[in-house]
Amino acid sequence: AAAPRPPPRAPPPGGRAPPRARAPPRPGPTTMDNGPVTVHNLQITASAPDPALLDLPWDVPLEEWPAETLAALPRGISRHIVRFVRLSGRVIAIKEIGETVAYREYELLRQLRRLEVPSVVPVGVITGRQDAHGERLEAVLITEHLQFSLPYRALFSQSLRPDTATRLIDALAVLLVRLHLVGFYWGDVSLSNTLFRRDAETFAAFLVDAAPGDLHRELSPGQRSYDVDLARTNIIGELLDLAARARLGEAVADGALGGPRGARGAGRG
Repeated sequence: AAAPRPPPRAPPPGGRAPPRARAPPRPGPTTMDNGPVTVHNLQITASAPDPALLDLPWDVPLEEWPAETLAALPRGISRHIVRFVRLSGRVIAIKEIGETVAYREYELLRQLRRLEVPSVVPVGVITGRQDAHGERLEAVLITEHLQFSLPYRALFSQSLRPDTATRLIDALAVLLVRLHLVGFYWGDVSLSNTLFRRDAETFAAFLVDAAPGDLHRELSPGQRSYDVDLARTNIIGELLDLAARARLGEAVADGALGGPRGARGAGRG
């Protein structure tokens, strides 16, 4: 004999049974949250979704991107290929870099932003790139371009006051102090890894390349000293390189570094 059917549930007070709960909608291919999303074999990790990212030629090496895609802005010296692109009313910087380093730098920049340290704003990481022949391409780290900022070489291509070098070094020193106070060990302090923006009669400095660094609860005296000594060595080299390229008079470089060709600081580099 068939089992008896269970009696129907009594309706709740008010007469109608509640509607059946629907499953939440699945995110579409252009929805990017804090976790990675796969779109056309691309793994996209972004804190702020922007579907326009999908329109960029990710199957082409960054060095070969067409000029009409790029924004013509001054680029500083970098160990990696970097290009600027106008996207959704803003400019983003795209850097080709190893996947592990890209994710690490992205997270470091997010932490520095939460700590309110002057640094570029991370947008996301894209991995899984392939060219038209199926060959693997490097991952990319995407950051927002800092409006009105310039690399130090571009600043010296303009007509500036003779004490510009000193003011840039002062700005970099302020940035380094702020980084050390929050426990960030930079590991590659230099003018090249910094963007500068005019701030009245001075400059404000912003961290660009966080990849060599690391965030600690507190820095040791040795870590602080290493950053300071490395900054001195790198800055001497960068300013003397500019002097050799006739972008900066030797007198300006000497004055900024405290004596003939930076002799005062060179002994501790």
